[in-house]
Amino acid sequence: MMGNRMKHFITVMRHKKYVFQECRRCGIGWQGLKHDLSKFSLTEFNSSAQYFQGNRSPIKAEKIKKGYSLAWQHHMGHNPHHWQYWIDYASNGSLILVKMPYKYVVEMVCDWIGAGKAYNKGKWSEDMPMQHYKKQYKERHLHRDTDKLLYIFCNCIQVEGLDGFYTLAKSKPLKKEYEGGWKCFERR
Repeated sequence: MMGNRMKHFITVMRHKKYVFQECRRCGIGWQGLKHDLSKFSLTEFNSSAQYFQGNRSPIKAEKIKKGYSLAWQHHMGHNPHHWQYWIDYASNGSLILVKMPYKYVVEMVCDWIGAGKAYNKGKWSEDMPMQHYKKQYKERHLHRDTDKLLYIFCNCIQVEGLDGFYTLAKSKPLKKEYEGGWKCFERR
């Protein structure tokens, strides 16, 4: 029988495969190839293999058991496609929400798609990114421009499908507007 280390390795590779496919279709293939390499570090791999279940992230299981996850702390600190990477603290302790670069917002959406496909094994649907966006909305701390772009991408997937997202993600005018501060878009 296969041990948790091998099962975890196979799950990570399946996730990486899906994320790479999505990133490649969005024009950021190299980024997709490098996606989540930190999962193979000792800090992340050993902990995740220990808490492996196969149907959800082992990070959640570790947090339930211990109240925190060193693997997650390591992961979000080494992967700029996670919104937590872009939070800083002012000297008074208040949060500073840094605007994520466009390519990392695209990768974050590709990560959500890849995780959904890896863990839902054939049951993934194009409304899942928007469901994830809404479910996590109150827990996320994003720069408002980053949040708007993330919403636009998730809405596009839900309405126009993945092909619409791939086209939109490669849109130079959208990227320019995002990087310029949404001069032509109404803030929500």
